[in-house]
Amino acid sequence: MGNFLSLDAVYVAFVFVVPGYIISSFRAHFITGQRLDGPDYFVRLLTLSALNFALSGWVIYLVMNSSADARVRALAWGFVLLAAPALIGFASGITSKAGWLRKIYGWAGLSPIHVIPTAWDYQFSTMCGSWVFVVLKDDTTFAGYWSDRSFASSHPEERDLLIEHVFDVGDNGSWTPTNKSVLICASEIRTIEFTPAERNGK
Repeated sequence: MGNFLSLDAVYVAFVFVVPGYIISSFRAHFITGQRLDGPDYFVRLLTLSALNFALSGWVIYLVMNSSADARVRALAWGFVLLAAPALIGFASGITSKAGWLRKIYGWAGLSPIHVIPTAWDYQFSTMCGSWVFVVLKDDTTFAGYWSDRSFASSHPEERDLLIEHVFDVGDNGSWTPTNKSVLICASEIRTIEFTPAERNGK
């Protein structure tokens, strides 16, 4: 009886939780979204899994009624449980980051809560090729270029910045490149100024 319950639990988890987890994981590659814990997170996984079956479950129904080949049926289940959730998560992440749904809301005169929870996450998830000027709480300053190898942590309790290319700023305001990088804890930062590279003549 114990083995049966264990196998049943594995089946339920694989069918009703794993697809939602895959969708959530692929979506997180593009956008952080709201962070949920415990029961709320489990409900999200169940909801995403239900969405997955609503969009792709017809594949299983079609195969079961048209083919008796075990390999074809296995491929159908693999598609619905693994491949389809990955595609849904990828598409969801791309559309959310592009703000397409938000634009549709805007055309309808609505102003929904933004899917990205903080200005920190929004700025660094959409930024590429920008000059940054960081002022710390002790008035120390760092100037640098934000490249594709720079990094901003999205963890709410351990936010920090890695600026790959640091510049020295002269008394006349000129920026001189160095061979240094800098890691800065967000708790030490007072302000960050951003200037798009294409609009900066330095």
